[in-house]
Amino acid sequence: MADVSLSASIRSNLVSLQSTSKLLQTTTERLATGKKVASAVDNPTNYFAAENYNDRADSLSSRLDGMSEHIQMITAADNGITNIRGFLSQMKGVVNDALSNTESEERRSLGEQFNELILQVRDMADDSSYGGINLLTDNASTTVQFNERIGESTLKVQGFNLSAGSDSELQTNGEISASGVTGGDGTAYALSFDLDGGDIIGVKSFGKDNTAASGHEVDWGGTNYQADLADVVEQIEELETSLKTQASVMATNLAIITQRQEFTQGAINVLTEGADNLTLADLNEEGANLLALQTSSSLGVQSLSLASQQSQNVLRIIQ
Repeated sequence: MADVSLSASIRSNLVSLQSTSKLLQTTTERLATGKKVASAVDNPTNYFAAENYNDRADSLSSRLDGMSEHIQMITAADNGITNIRGFLSQMKGVVNDALSNTESEERRSLGEQFNELILQVRDMADDSSYGGINLLTDNASTTVQFNERIGESTLKVQGFNLSAGSDSELQTNGEISASGVTGGDGTAYALSFDLDGGDIIGVKSFGKDNTAASGHEVDWGGTNYQADLADVVEQIEELETSLKTQASVMATNLAIITQRQEFTQGAINVLTEGADNLTLADLNEEGANLLALQTSSSLGVQSLSLASQQSQNVLRIIQ
């Protein structure tokens, strides 16, 4: 079929109308999606830069979840330390009561209470876990990831080991003192504190057999009870000091993670805003463009109609 011949005026108006229609389609798409760059075809440079920013923001978002979990883990450990220090205060009160009591059987009864408090400290430590990790037992440690790349920016949170039980759980052949725990013979409930395999702090327990105490026990009913119990008070105070130090370390770690959490959230906001600046459309501007293009389209249709009437006038002359 032969091409239809159009007059110059009709063709000019047609091209203008087609251009306006294309711009209308683009503007409508931007208003519908809210984006001025929806694919690499629209603007490769802005599209891929925005993709990179969004990928980093997504990676950092996953780190926020890890930071939140570690904050809860440290909070659980700190809560355990606080309550354990409360038990230690009670233990010290029981020992002081025994020191002022001249009746050996009453002191032994207080010793039974003391051993029960040791077990409560152990159970409190065991119950201070979160997410399967307990920073108060087995020298557990965990690493917090801050950067989107693993291992690039981290914080190691080191726990300690607070345990109580028989000498087989503590070690053998020796004595418990304020400077170290090596266990002893027999069975008792000694309390030990071990910081990452370093110096061990021990608290001697009451000798439950009411006879000569083993290496990690104290005979609360014996004649030398005053010196022995005064030594136990010193051991408790040393353990309290160590727990206070660990609570301070936990608080520092918590502050670091909280600060990094806030920083990461800010970084995510910056990256997301940067990506949006490169790809999102200004809806106010696009709305104004739509009105202008609709007006231009209507005028183009009218202009095309006028150009067509000129050809119709030629037809009337021929007739």
